Amino acid sequence: MRKISIVSWFIIFFLLLILPHLIFADEVSEVWSKLYKQAKTVKQKYDIMLNIVELDNRDMIPTLIEALEELNMQDLYMDKKEKVVQNDLKILVVRELGELRASGASEEIFRVVREAEDPHLKEEALIALGKTGSKDYALNIALILRNLTLYRGDNIVSDEAIANGCIKALERLGEPVGYLPVFYATTAGFSRRVTETAEKALLNIVDDPSDILTALIMTESCFEMKLHGLRAEYKSNASELRKFEVATHALNEGLINKPADLDEEALLREIRRLALEMIIELKDKNNKPIPLIEQVLYRYNDDSEKVYAIEALKSISTNEAVKSLISFLAYQNDRQASGVTAMDNRIIMATIKALGSLESKVGYQELLRVKFSGYPAAVEREADKALKSIDLESIE
Repeated sequence: MRKISIVSWFIIFFLLLILPHLIFADEVSEVWSKLYKQAKTVKQKYDIMLNIVELDNRDMIPTLIEALEELNMQDLYMDKKEKVVQNDLKILVVRELGELRASGASEEIFRVVREAEDPHLKEEALIALGKTGSKDYALNIALILRNLTLYRGDNIVSDEAIANGCIKALERLGEPVGYLPVFYATTAGFSRRVTETAEKALLNIVDDPSDILTALIMTESCFEMKLHGLRAEYKSNASELRKFEVATHALNEGLINKPADLDEEALLREIRRLALEMIIELKDKNNKPIPLIEQVLYRYNDDSEKVYAIEALKSISTNEAVKSLISFLAYQNDRQASGVTAMDNRIIMATIKALGSLESKVGYQELLRVKFSGYPAAVEREADKALKSIDLESIE
């Protein structure tokens, strides 16, 4: 094949760049394909590929795939400068195949992921796989990311680039198999950029991760991971009903597990607190968490946690929840009557306010008892307010 002179290159470039209206789009694609195949140096191929990419034309997909196949098969003995250009050329090709959603290129693109030495080329190839919708490779990508979260080498920049590519690919592919590896990536100590990318991706991989996160919360041995799982559910796009269910499971985990030290105790307390906060916010009239909430009221000494528990019962607001609040008020009244007075009245006040807001006539007797149990005046005034909120005429 005859070599094309530098002057010829210039004339062809000039015609194609200055007079594109004289040639039909498919003819332009054909001309560029021929030029690429006839190019003798990597630099020439790179310059032509820049113009092919500018076309943004799906007719160029076969040429792009052929170019990538050729680049993947080449065993070139180049100097460093030529290798840099070849690497840049591969990036151009895989990026454009991704932009054109060229699903037929997935095998060659994944070959780049497996074999490329440059981490940024691997990153571009991974992102391209996501854009081409190559779901068959979701498991492979998930395993790459999982391994990076478990062990990273000395080249932090390289590992971060590959992890970032995996996360973006898994977000695009939207396969459940990618959810947990991306979840663990949010806690693996990556840079802020990668961590934020992973947190965003979690919202898009699956619409409802509740089943995945419930299993994690119930089986994960690390309390910190249980807490992260609950936070992920809280931020997710799951329905309020599913979030309520996961919060209930998490509350149970926060109760049944025993801490080995103060740090674990703090983590379990935070799991319970967040679960109660979710129950309060979701306001589902579901009695399932009530026995668990009662354990918080009677087992623990943290007043803030008890207030969350009281507010959770108030938000559920079923007959069972009201009965639970009344029983807790009776418990406090009994303690007060026996001479066991609280150091502060935060809990009794919260209980009275909750019952007052529910306007339940069945709580009238215990609220009235508050007035004659020797509480401070502020508590008695709060009981008066609660009593006035109840319709006396409705009490038989």
